[in-house]
Amino acid sequence: MCMIFLMSVVTAQPVFKTETDITLSVPCTTQGNYCSAGANCYSTILDPDGEVIVNNYNMTRNNAVFEVNLTANQTNKNGEYEFNVVCSDAGRSATKFLTFWITPNGELPTTSKGIIYIGLLIALIIFCILSILGGIKAEHIALKSFLFLFAYLFFIGITFISWNLSADYLTSSPFLISFFRIIWWFLIIALFPILFILTFYTLWMMRKIDVIQKMIDSGIPEDEAYGRTVKGGFRGSNKW
Repeated sequence: MCMIFLMSVVTAQPVFKTETDITLSVPCTTQGNYCSAGANCYSTILDPDGEVIVNNYNMTRNNAVFEVNLTANQTNKNGEYEFNVVCSDAGRSATKFLTFWITPNGELPTTSKGIIYIGLLIALIIFCILSILGGIKAEHIALKSFLFLFAYLFFIGITFISWNLSADYLTSSPFLISFFRIIWWFLIIALFPILFILTFYTLWMMRKIDVIQKMIDSGIPEDEAYGRTVKGGFRGSNKW
């Protein structure tokens, strides 16, 4: 009794990146030999919502395999797709039920990957909070600015990890993916202006503190030195 065997040339659950053109291939064999030139294979593909995106398509033969191509418009949903193939050769037929995945980054989320993400997220949150508290309590202006800058960088890391977590594990909530991506890009774009402003402010405050200290050293009370500096800025610094 002759039987047709169908095997996927990719892994049991191949994974592709969302909104990309992909090719699915299936070899057809009969008793250990490839199917004859008269063999035909037809495929039907359903997206994660159960909608048919390919219906009984006559697959293209490419040497020993049969192929079906999907466009980026057909792979724009994240999740598991059903890939059903029926082949016939000289009156014999066989059916194969396969699946493949579409994800934002072309990778399947795993438990170990999720644990690493959660661990990094918790660590970044802790460091961010500690940096903010340290910046509030710090007395030296340079240290205060340094800690606040680190808190900002940690917050960038938090949004980046949140973006990846939502992309891998919350594919049913595209709003969250877009939200964290927009926040991350905004923080990255704002980083250099904030760095410039923070550096200028730190140097400016260090200069004012130096003027106040010189006035105190010359015998002027601290409150008066502070008041005169605030009112006069640097214009009166040459008199002190």
